[in-house]
Amino acid sequence: METTAAKTIRRFALPRLAAAALITVTAASMSPATARAETWPARPVTLIVPYAAGGTVDKVARQIQEGLRKRLAQPVMIDNRAGAGGTIGTAQIARSAPDGYTIGMVFDGFATESHIYPKLPYASQKDLTGVSYMVRSPMVLVVPASSPYKTLQDYVAAAKKPDAVSYASVGAGSSNQLVAELFHEAAGTSGTHTPYKGGGPAINDLLGGHVDSMIASLPLVMPYVQAGKLRALAVTAAQRDARLPGVPAVAESYKGFEAYSWVAMIAPARTPPNVLGRLAAEVNATLRDPAIGKVLSDGGFDVIAGDSAQANKLIREESVRWGRLIKSRHIVIE
Repeated sequence: METTAAKTIRRFALPRLAAAALITVTAASMSPATARAETWPARPVTLIVPYAAGGTVDKVARQIQEGLRKRLAQPVMIDNRAGAGGTIGTAQIARSAPDGYTIGMVFDGFATESHIYPKLPYASQKDLTGVSYMVRSPMVLVVPASSPYKTLQDYVAAAKKPDAVSYASVGAGSSNQLVAELFHEAAGTSGTHTPYKGGGPAINDLLGGHVDSMIASLPLVMPYVQAGKLRALAVTAAQRDARLPGVPAVAESYKGFEAYSWVAMIAPARTPPNVLGRLAAEVNATLRDPAIGKVLSDGGFDVIAGDSAQANKLIREESVRWGRLIKSRHIVIE
């Protein structure tokens, strides 16, 4: 016969056993993503750059690589997946597990690719999310040093005649083409688009005088301007840039004109919020490091260090802005 003491022990023990069982079941039912998010990062992080090594995005990635490794206490491996205007590497990011271990970096063309490529293997704003609005840079209208165009006014006067001037870009829908078309729209001029497969070939032909002009990011053209090989006619920032103090802003002649090239970090859309938050915090802290910031500034970049919300807002607004221009100027893949 069960004693009173035994009944008391049984009465209190059973609820404890049930509670323990419930905890065990709950822990077992946690999704892998939740478990990973709680311990992130527990292994190396892969940073996909959907462009060739040595390009603008790659340069920014390599500037933050070591600082980010120290802050995460895990290796950060850069994987260049170039091709198809960056869409091959971006597709790899979109297909990756949303666990924070595969992330990517893109530039301004990411916001417009859905308007240019009708059959992308991913939906840019649905399958991917911004992590950080990292840096931006003004763009510069440049001509060869031997060009007859000494000022912006000289260039505009020539471009008033159809097919009188040509401009280079790294491809249809690139920021080079879009900002050039925006400029011609504002000035009431026109230019013949000459696309290239990358900034290197475009600059080489520009230096050789095979094309009349190019609107390109400051980091790309500044070394050539400083060396006297290219002449800068105008910058696309709202005001003059301190790194090219003698070069006017386009806005001085065409009120409200403003455009930038930019770089952002992205991740698969379902990456846990706490992982995105930690990643953004560490990336932005790295960007704000004075030594890294100086290198980027000297290279023509302005550090923004914006969070996920700012990155997504930028991508949405840029998509709308340039989507209108792509449609109105009938810009297609050539």
